Amino acid sequence: MPNQRKIHQLAEIVKNLTDSKAVILTEYAGLTVSEQNMLRAEADKMGGVFLVTKNNLMRLALEEKSKDLAKDLHDSLQGPTAVLFSPDAVAAAKIVAKFAEDHDKLKIKTGIMDDKIITIADIQALSKLPSREQLLASLLAQLQAPAQALVRQLQAPMQNFVYGLEALRAKLS
Repeated sequence: MPNQRKIHQLAEIVKNLTDSKAVILTEYAGLTVSEQNMLRAEADKMGGVFLVTKNNLMRLALEEKSKDLAKDLHDSLQGPTAVLFSPDAVAAAKIVAKFAEDHDKLKIKTGIMDDKIITIADIQALSKLPSREQLLASLLAQLQAPAQALVRQLQAPMQNFVYGLEALRAKLS
């Protein structure tokens, strides 16, 4: 019979699983508590949650979401598992990839995005994408470029007239 604590943990995992756009499973064996807390803080900054979970609880939560997903991830749910739940797949991939690069003990197992399993290579590729803010800034610059070019073209005749007057003044003096 499951105890109340495990029921609560399962409910928390199910809630995080349904609220997340991306889920990244990692092996955390060998990370110190302070390193885990650093990763939790990074996840918290972007609105995500980093949890150390029991594999059976994660398996049960995945079964509630999708039986096929739970079956496909059965091999990944072996050994010590920590999970990063995130509302932003790119930010999650960036955080985990950077942390795994800096800390050899953290190993990326696999991930879930849009109810599909993603590989370590997919996570690495996601980590190299620009952030949402960078993409928005780039889009804004692209949208402003035609207006800025129009303003420059409208100002050019007046500037050329002023340059001509200045050259004529310099020549006469």
